[in-house]
Amino acid sequence: MPRSLCRFSNNRRSWPARPLEQHRLAVKGESASNSGDSGSAAQRLLQLSQQHDTQAAGDRDLYKQLTAEERLARIEMLLQQGVTEDTLQRLIERNKGGPYMQSASEGAAILAVLRGRGCSDAEINIFIRWQPTFLQRAARSISDVFAALDDMLQLSRPDILRVCLQQSLLTRDSDTLRQRWAWVQRHYRLSKAAVASLAKRMVISRKVCAVLSYSQDTIMARLSGVQHVFELSNAEVSKLFLYLAELLEADPEQHIRPRWDLYQSLLGNFTPADKRRFIMSPGSLRLPEHTIRDVFSGVEQLMGSTATAQSLLLLSPKSFVSGVERLATNLRALQQAQRILVRNPLLTPLKLEAPKCQRRVAALTEWYGHASPAAMLLAPGCGPRLWASMWKLGARMAFIRRLRLKQAEPELNTSAVAEMTDCFCRAVQVSEEEYAAFEQRWLASPEAAELCRHEGPPRVKVIGATGAEP
Repeated sequence: MPRSLCRFSNNRRSWPARPLEQHRLAVKGESASNSGDSGSAAQRLLQLSQQHDTQAAGDRDLYKQLTAEERLARIEMLLQQGVTEDTLQRLIERNKGGPYMQSASEGAAILAVLRGRGCSDAEINIFIRWQPTFLQRAARSISDVFAALDDMLQLSRPDILRVCLQQSLLTRDSDTLRQRWAWVQRHYRLSKAAVASLAKRMVISRKVCAVLSYSQDTIMARLSGVQHVFELSNAEVSKLFLYLAELLEADPEQHIRPRWDLYQSLLGNFTPADKRRFIMSPGSLRLPEHTIRDVFSGVEQLMGSTATAQSLLLLSPKSFVSGVERLATNLRALQQAQRILVRNPLLTPLKLEAPKCQRRVAALTEWYGHASPAAMLLAPGCGPRLWASMWKLGARMAFIRRLRLKQAEPELNTSAVAEMTDCFCRAVQVSEEEYAAFEQRWLASPEAAELCRHEGPPRVKVIGATGAEP
């Protein structure tokens, strides 16, 4: 999730913006420390449940009230299924007793559905902490939600789980989810590529998942408001929908307009291209207004003039998110730094002093025959190449070297070395299957391990071809 961004929603049901990995680690720790006497834990939780059950005659939720035997059966089942004592305590305290579910056996069936989807103990604990009401549903309903999401989003099972962890989709009606997804595509005239990108973005963005969790009226009102703020045509809304969806949690007039007005007052007149860049960097539209002012002042001071600062920030809205210190570090890390960053503002948010960036700079400088790293950084198109990992760049370079030998064309090269796979393959006139076979083998080679030692794990789409040797 974006770093330290201001959240707008006052909705109590909004989830904490803590990384999921922190929760997983916490739950694993609890599982290790709570492996003692489950019987005494169950009795303690039973007493806690009875203490927190404040429902009385006349309470509209009185029908939920459980006997001691029903409470104990549910508690024991959850403990046996890997739910930690701490998770159960939170569940009971927040929900006036319980744990509430149709029956202990139905609750066990729900957890069986989650495990069938590959859900770990840690993830089950996260679901129960953040979305406790899904336990009150029938297991069949949970299965129907997963089936709907599979059909709609066309993602892998692990990614579907990640989407469900972003928003409380397991509490939704599966037919409503299907209808909402079809309506969004139809109403906003989304292309197949846009729909696929929207689904992939849901894996990492809670805000985009609001497309499924918000009502049609809310979605229309929010996006209509954003359209009015940015003065967009209907066609532009369709093209930029993926980025506009990131703003669904924000009230257009209360939150987006003040920031947009502030950017225009600081940076001057926006061209249509400038406006698109800011919309495509939605994190910049969620920053506190004082942060926007502070970053502009800091960049103005570092660059030495208002005009230079305006030029850089108009071309690199992400600089508002990455902050002044990142720009200052990059200025210290580069020769001809100011000239490079003004020429290539896309470089501004990158950690150019980091070993992985230094390795990319060295590889690209050598590959394209530049006289120096500074010359490479001043060359057209270097920004997108530096954003690509060495897993991608290294594989592409190795493949071209192989083609040079195979075709006896020592000068063979392409500027598309960091482009999408289909573009790269068209540029070098090979099939995607042939390149995929080579790439998979190269990723496992000692050359790749050495070249990419500063990178994270590779993220590569496997096409399923075999046979080509590096």
